[in-house]
Amino acid sequence: MKHVVVIGAGPAGLKAASTLGRRGVRVTVLERESALGGLAGSFDLQGVRIERYYHFICKGDDDLVETVEQLGLSERLHWRSSRMAYFVDGRLYPFLTPWELLRFRPLSLADRVRAGIAVQRARRMREEDLARRRAMEWLRDLFGETACRIIWEPLMRFKFAEYAPEISAAWIWARMIRLSRSRKSPWREDLGYLDGGSRTVFEALQRDIEKHGGCVRLGTPVEAALIEGERVTGVRAGGETLAADAVISTVTPVVLLRAAPDLRGEYFERLRRIPTIGIFCLFLRLRRSVTPYFWVNASDARVPFAGMIEYTNLNPMHALAGDRVLYVPQYLSASDPRFSQDDEEVLRSYTDALALIHPAFDRDWIRHWAVFRDRFAQPICLTDYRETTPAIESPVPNLFLTDSCQLHPHDRTISGSLSLGRRAAELAAARIERPVER
Repeated sequence: MKHVVVIGAGPAGLKAASTLGRRGVRVTVLERESALGGLAGSFDLQGVRIERYYHFICKGDDDLVETVEQLGLSERLHWRSSRMAYFVDGRLYPFLTPWELLRFRPLSLADRVRAGIAVQRARRMREEDLARRRAMEWLRDLFGETACRIIWEPLMRFKFAEYAPEISAAWIWARMIRLSRSRKSPWREDLGYLDGGSRTVFEALQRDIEKHGGCVRLGTPVEAALIEGERVTGVRAGGETLAADAVISTVTPVVLLRAAPDLRGEYFERLRRIPTIGIFCLFLRLRRSVTPYFWVNASDARVPFAGMIEYTNLNPMHALAGDRVLYVPQYLSASDPRFSQDDEEVLRSYTDALALIHPAFDRDWIRHWAVFRDRFAQPICLTDYRETTPAIESPVPNLFLTDSCQLHPHDRTISGSLSLGRRAAELAAARIERPVER
C-alpha cells in the first residue's frame, strides 16, 4: 500500500489525508501542535471549546458545505441572517440594506448613491481586468475619495497593515463577490455556522482518516524533509524516519523551508519571497452584548482597531448560558510594535474603545479574556500574484504543498483550505498511482 505523509493538521492537511484514505492510500498526518485546526483551532474556555479566531460560512463556500455533507454533519450547519454596522466619528450606523446605505450620513447623498452604483458595477467586473491594478486606486476611482477614506481604507489597513497600498484590486473585488453570494436579496445577508465550531469538521475528518487506516499524530513537529536523488522520500519527525511515496506540506512555507533548507530553484525562491503578516486578536466572553450587529467596522481616530465581530450575534452558543463572545482582531507584521504589545495594554485600550461604541460598557461585563497571536496568518495578494503564485505540485518529484496564497485573489477561508487539500491529494494520488516508467 502506498504511504503519504501530510504535514499539518489544519483544514487542508486533514482534507488531503481524508481524500487519500478514501482512495486506498495509507496516510500519516504530522502536527506540531497538540490540537487540530491550525489557525482555525480551538481552546478550552471554562469547559466550552471555542475557536481562537472568528470564522463564518458564506453561501458559495462549496468545499466546506460538501465536506460537511460527506461527513454526515449537515444537521449541524445552520444559516442565519446577519447584520453589520459602521462606527464613524462617535456614532454607530447600520450598514447593510439599500435603505441603510441611503441613511449613512458620513457620506453625502451623492456619495451614497455613487457607492450603491459602484457595488453593482464591481460585481460585473472580471478578475483579469483588476489583477494588475492597486486596490486603493481602484476603490477611489469607483467609490470616490470620501467613501474610500471612510469605508475602504480602514478595512484595507486592518487586513494588510503597511501593505495596504500595494494590494491587488482583484482581492477586494473577490471579497465583495464572496459576500454577495450570501445575500438572498438586497435586504438580507445569510451567513452560516457549525454547532461546535470548525472543530466539528476537523474531528470528523480525523475519524474518517483513522477509519480508512491512517493516523493523526499530534505534538509531532517535522524536523526534516528527506530528499534523495532529487526526490522526496519521507520525513524525520520525533527522531523517527518515516518513509513515504509522497509528502504533502500544508503548513506555512516558512516552516517547510526550515525543514528543507537545501531546496533551491525559482519555485522555492518565490516561496521565500511571499510576504506574510501576522494576526493578534483580543477575545472577550461578556455578560452582555455590546451591539446587535455581527460585524462592526470602525472609522474613528479614537478607536485602535478597524473592526470587531460579536460572534454570538450569528451563533448563539447556548453552552455559554447567555454570555456573549466578541473578537477584536488586527493583522500586523511581527515587526510592528503593536504585535508584541502587552496583553493588559491591549485589553485596556480596546475596552476603552468599546466604551465609545457602547457608552454603558463596563469592564465588569468581562467574564474571561485572552489575547491570541500568530506570526504567519495572511499572505499578501500583490498585483503580480497571477505570475508568482506557486503551483501545488513542486519541482521536486512527489513533494506537494498548499498555502493560502494559492487561493488568491480570494481571501483565505476554511472552505478554500479544504479545496486546496483536496486538490493536493488528487495530484499526489495521480502521481504515485502512475505506473513506473522503464
